[in-house]
Amino acid sequence: MLKEFEQLASDNTSGATELIRKLLALCESCAIGYRFDELREGFIQLEQSQKSMPSLHAVLHILESEFLSKLKENEETADAIAYLSSLEKILAQSGAQIADIFSNLFEKPVTLATMSRSSTVLSALFHLDGLQRLTHVYLLEGRPMLEGHRSVRDLYERQIPVTLMTDAAMAEAVPRADAVVVGADSISADGYLLNKTGTLPLALCCRSIGKPLYVLCDSLKFSPQLHEHVPVEDRPGEELLADGEDSVWTEDDGGFAIWNRYFEWTPIDMVTAFITERGVFKPDQLSALAGEGEGAV
Repeated sequence: MLKEFEQLASDNTSGATELIRKLLALCESCAIGYRFDELREGFIQLEQSQKSMPSLHAVLHILESEFLSKLKENEETADAIAYLSSLEKILAQSGAQIADIFSNLFEKPVTLATMSRSSTVLSALFHLDGLQRLTHVYLLEGRPMLEGHRSVRDLYERQIPVTLMTDAAMAEAVPRADAVVVGADSISADGYLLNKTGTLPLALCCRSIGKPLYVLCDSLKFSPQLHEHVPVEDRPGEELLADGEDSVWTEDDGGFAIWNRYFEWTPIDMVTAFITERGVFKPDQLSALAGEGEGAV
């Protein structure tokens, strides 16, 4: 089980909501198997990783205080598993509500553009398609890990018309779309959206071209922290220097510096609206949600 926690700690292609769902599934497996020591050790691993995802750490904190206390050696784990099920239900309901609210923004079929991979965005796209209101999706890869490649397969499997494009082609993707939609890893108390690197230029592109930018996220993503207090981690430079399967440069080989971060901050006033399970909020209305994230689950 520790191997699964290690994989979760190093997962660099899943969004925050997807990671939370994986964490809940791991907790359930440990509870069923009475693997409490591995569970606690796994929590310690996660506390030291994924620093750029405050919502994941908020859920981890809740699990440490509410879930671990329900686990006792040689005793029934039904209460602990029921608690996990309640959290999973809240997440599922939240995603369905967001998808429904988002779909109500469009009376006619639309073409949308998005970037990287967000399970919340994918759920909304699937819902729109089910209502026959989704014409086409332009999907930017999400470099350097290309998690958008997973998203394009999900859309293709549902026979949703989709075009995969490089991040650098966003100025080509945005004019072709009626609107742009992205997920969120966190929204800080001082008004910044933390999401995959490329979100800021995408927002600038939307503003320049005159296309609306929507952010889909549940209340869990609203953090009481200031953005300057959330660490945005540097990732291995070699990820940007791979020439092929058998040839990888390093910074030492090249004698130059490398900047490789998966996440960046975007001012919320560049967003048209935030779609949450509680409704549609303009950037200047988010004070009603700020700081409530830790209690959402």
